Amino acid sequence: MIRFHSINFANVAKFSSWLLLPMVLLFAITGARAEYPERPITGVVPFGTGGPSDLISRLVATAMGKELGQSIVMLNKPGGGGNVGMDFVVKSKPDGYTLLFCSIATTQNPAVYRKMPYDPLKDMVAVGMFAETAALLAVSTAKVQAKTLAEFIDVVRKNPGKFNIAGGGGIRMTQEKFMQHFGVKMEIVGFRSAGDAATALMSGEVEFMPGNATTLAPGIKSGKVRILAVGGDNRVKAFPDVPTAKEAGFPGYTDSTYIGLYAASGIPADILNKLNDVVRRAVVTPEVQQRLSSLDYTALQLNQQQADAFYRSEVLRWKEVAKKGNLEPMDE
Repeated sequence: MIRFHSINFANVAKFSSWLLLPMVLLFAITGARAEYPERPITGVVPFGTGGPSDLISRLVATAMGKELGQSIVMLNKPGGGGNVGMDFVVKSKPDGYTLLFCSIATTQNPAVYRKMPYDPLKDMVAVGMFAETAALLAVSTAKVQAKTLAEFIDVVRKNPGKFNIAGGGGIRMTQEKFMQHFGVKMEIVGFRSAGDAATALMSGEVEFMPGNATTLAPGIKSGKVRILAVGGDNRVKAFPDVPTAKEAGFPGYTDSTYIGLYAASGIPADILNKLNDVVRRAVVTPEVQQRLSSLDYTALQLNQQQADAFYRSEVLRWKEVAKKGNLEPMDE
């Protein structure tokens, strides 16, 4: 026989409130997370203003802000070859409100500097890669008579150490990769920026420079710079008559630079994936596509896991290049 006992509803109500409290808190936390971003985001570019990386980052950030419903306020923090700005981001609170917009320096710097202010593989995570451009192999017309990449490689091999190649900071890794691939030896001359290096190439201070269409355009238009080949798989729109390295007889050589979005490790997974989704939508908007095309950059569509795997593999690859070249690490 089942006995029904009297129930004290006051006690039940009190007990139920305690049971519901964790659920209410969980709902509040989940709701707050779903509302990201609730305020403007800071986007850090670890270099000065005006360069291709800065211009494209600002363009993408504007498009991302429209997608997110919150503005991304861009902040330039140059210094240490980009390490100052990178360190600022990785040591910020990992909540998605401080993001790094950066070039290939994120992966090259760990191979160049003796002591990094943070651990690249532990403290930083790649959110997404959003643009890529092939390197243009350019020479000074005042100092180099070669009209093709094969002619240039031949003369450099016959004159080891007599030609200069523009470099400096992390970008010297690109130059080292070129020399290792072709088995040539040139003296690396350091510059503070790609723009300064391009100016030196135009004046004949250096003979050779792997660069991009934006920084090399003034020299090409003036006739002071000649492009021998394109380091990518396809010719660039700005210079359709210039062959790729493969077309020039060197199928094993490719070189490109890229720009991506990064954050401090520990950023919540849902925010990380949301930002990746926003990046991928932003780079295919008509405004961004048009600007990227004008600068000879191509939009990338890597998901977050692919972007982070690429970032980590590149860090290790450039370290191997440095090791193979017996490069002396830089202090700054």
